[in-house]
Amino acid sequence: MTARNFSTIAAASKAVNFVLAETELGATPAHYFEPTNLGGLPPTESELRVKEDTELGNRTRFATHMCLMSASQTLQACLDLLSCEVDLPPQERVRKLAEIASKARAAEEMAAQAAGVLLGEINMPENGSIVVSRGAQ
Repeated sequence: MTARNFSTIAAASKAVNFVLAETELGATPAHYFEPTNLGGLPPTESELRVKEDTELGNRTRFATHMCLMSASQTLQACLDLLSCEVDLPPQERVRKLAEIASKARAAEEMAAQAAGVLLGEINMPENGSIVVSRGAQ
């Protein structure tokens, strides 16, 4: 691959890492608190909508963060592959490729976790980067 391709991938990696650093997608979670049910009445439609909107926002925010993390790991693996020297001794080359494969596997797992949360197949971790709340209106 040419130096131009390497610099393009490096710029993409830098951009993704900038987005991760500058957004609040990885913020500490806050939780949805249901309205107090003083009179024994069921939640109103607007209260249910706020809860649904909060849950959707949380899932979307978490998945966005995980996709960006996956992209960051993937781009770093690409850069490591491009930087891998061809003159390495065989054992060192195997070790280096195993490190790169580990980054690629981590990226795969992050993307799979994002997909699972979006599809409702898995729950968001309690300490995950989540929570958007529009509050009661």
